[in-house]
Formats: sequence, structure tokens, C-alpha cells
Amino acid sequence: MKPLLLGVDSLSYSSFMKCSPKFLMMLFGSTFRGVVVNRSPQHPASSWMKVLQMEVEEKNFLTKLDEAPKLLKDTGAVAVNLPITNPTYGELRLNYFDGLSAEEEVNKVVEAILNEIDDQPVVADITLLDRLLHKSSQNKCSLYKIVDDTVKKLINKVDEFILFSPYGEPKSDKMCDHEDYGVYLASEPRPNEHDVVKLEEIGLLFKKIVKGY
Repeated sequence: MKPLLLGVDSLSYSSFMKCSPKFLMMLFGSTFRGVVVNRSPQHPASSWMKVLQMEVEEKNFLTKLDEAPKLLKDTGAVAVNLPITNPTYGELRLNYFDGLSAEEEVNKVVEAILNEIDDQPVVADITLLDRLLHKSSQNKCSLYKIVDDTVKKLINKVDEFILFSPYGEPKSDKMCDHEDYGVYLASEPRPNEHDVVKLEEIGLLFKKIVKGY
């Protein structure tokens, strides 16, 4: 089994119809799906720490972690590019604000995930939509195409997966201002078929995939 928990920050159902990402649309029609809820203000670090089973109050990147997040310890997963610190946390560490292009980021993320996934679970993130759409939404569908191609490449390499966004698209240039609802597409059904998915539940669902309970 090759389990992958993959975040794509700011991935939004509201752009699915406009941009029509082919592979994501296929997943939407063929896998378990749901809506992730995360009310404003939503910072990448505090949002991701909830997924990782750790609570932080501050709406900023952490300066350091005294220990590995609980979800990583519980599942034995390796982290790749998690935006809880800056540079990001894990085997791949990228500076959040240095102007890294979308292509550069996804190439590095894919390489890091594929280097690890045969040996252990992976928890990884793609930040490009969040980083770049806060500045401009002009090339949104081009960015969605890059994300779509990347997700296809990764999902086709794993057995079990959760693909999610911890919030929707940016609503302004402010870092913590997003749509309240993100995406959930997975090989594992959400806890309640008639309810939204909470950030804390995503980590528990991944643990269930890895541990079997």
C-alpha cells in the first residue's frame, strides 16, 4: 500500500466549471468527495497544523517545531513541503515568498514524493495556487492545468489517497482571507456522508488508511 495525503492549498470547487481540470473532474465523478470547511481567518500554518493533529493559535508561520507533528509520528509518514514553517517543513523545504514558479515547485514536489512513496506514507502540499492567486487571478486556469497534470501523475502512482484543500480561493491579497470551503477527493469516504469535512478529520482519515483503524 502506498498512501498519500496531498494538500493543494486554495484549490476550489468554484473554479472547477470555469477551468475544467480534466483529471480532477474525473476524480470528482469517480471517487469519494466532499467539502472541507475552514472559517476565516485561514493561515496555511494554522490550517495545516490542525490536519497534523496539532493546535496553534497564531496566524503566522511557526519559527520552529520542538517535535514532529502528531500525525507524522502516528503514521510514520514523511513530510514534503508543508507550509507550517518558512521555509516549508519536511524532506523538501521551499521558501514561501521567494517567487518560485509553479513549474519549479511541482517538479520538486513530485520528485520528493516519488522518492519516498515506495517506502513510507507521504504527507505533502502544493502551495502554488495559494501563493500565486493572492497576487493575481489572471492565469488561474493555466495554474489549474499545472495542478491537474501534477495530481494525475501522483495519484496514478499510489494505492490510497486523500486530496484536499484546507480552504478555497483567496478573496483578496491578504494571506488569511479565503473562501471558507475547500475540496475533498479521496479513496476513503468522509466521516459523515451528509456533513462537511473538518480539518481535524482529514488527519484521522489518513491515519485510518495507514493503520487500518
